[in-house]
Amino acid sequence: MFWSGLTGVVGSISGGCIEEDVLQKIRADELPSDRPSQLSYGGKGDQRFKLPCGGKLTVLVEPLSGGEEAITAWEACLRALNSRQGIARFVDVTHGHWRWQGSASFDLHYENNVVSYFAGPARKLLIVGANPTAYHLAEFASALDFAVTVCDPSSDVGQYWFEANFCAFKPAYPDGFVAQDFGDAQSAVVTVSHDPRIDDMALLEALPSKAFYVGAMGSLATSHKRLQRLQSLGLSVQSLQRLHAPIGIDIGSKTPSEIAMSIAAHLVQCYSAQRVSAMAASKVAPGVAL
Repeated sequence: MFWSGLTGVVGSISGGCIEEDVLQKIRADELPSDRPSQLSYGGKGDQRFKLPCGGKLTVLVEPLSGGEEAITAWEACLRALNSRQGIARFVDVTHGHWRWQGSASFDLHYENNVVSYFAGPARKLLIVGANPTAYHLAEFASALDFAVTVCDPSSDVGQYWFEANFCAFKPAYPDGFVAQDFGDAQSAVVTVSHDPRIDDMALLEALPSKAFYVGAMGSLATSHKRLQRLQSLGLSVQSLQRLHAPIGIDIGSKTPSEIAMSIAAHLVQCYSAQRVSAMAASKVAPGVAL
C-alpha cells in the first residue's frame, strides 16, 4: 500500500480496521520519518485488534526516501523487471537501509532484522484466436494482472478488438510470437481459435518453451487428434505432456464466459504450483545483513 497527501491510497493492507489504523497513524504523523516502523496486530496480547483467522499481522511502514541514489536503485529494479528478470528487495527494519539484488523466486523472509521479498516480472498471456471465449479470458486475465495479447489473422475480426483497453490485439498469425515474447517461465499460451492451422502453429513453439502454461481448447476427441498431429510434426512426448487439453478446470462450463473463467482459474492454479516448486528448488538464503 502507498499513501501520500497528494495521491491518496494505492493498494491495500488486508482492509478494514487494520488499514484504517495504519492510515490514521500516517496522517497524524505518529510514525518516524527517518526509519521504518513495525506495527503488530492480532495475537494473544492484542485486545483491540483480533483477526478473524486468529493469527498475527505485522505491517512494515517505510517513509519514502528521495535522492539520486534511491532513484538509481528503483530505476535498476525497473530495468530488471522490463528485461524479464527476477529481483529481490532487502530492507533493514532497524536502520532503513535497503537494496535490490537479482534473485530466484522465494517467499517473504524475515531474519536478522532484514525483511526480504521477491519481485518477479509481470505475467504474460498470449491468446490465439479472437472469439467470445478469448474476449472474456482477456478481461479476466487482465484483472488478474496478466499482460494479455490476442492474435488472430482473420480479416473478419470485429473493430471492438482493436479498441479493447485490457489487451493488445495483433491481426496476425502466432508464429514467432512465442519465441519472441512468450517463452519464459512467467508466460502462458492459450489457443482457442478451433483452427488447427493457427492453433498448431502456436503450440509448436510454446510446448518446447519455458512457458508455465500451454493449453488448447477442444473436446477429448479433438485433443487426441491434436496430439497425434503435433507428434507427427516432431514434438517430443515430454513436450506433449505439458499440454493442457481439454483446457481449464472442469467446472461443467458451457458458455464462453464460463469456459474463460475455468481457464483463468487454471492459469492461477498452475502458476502458483510452479512458483512453489521453484522456491523449493531455490538455494536463496535471503536473510543477510545489509
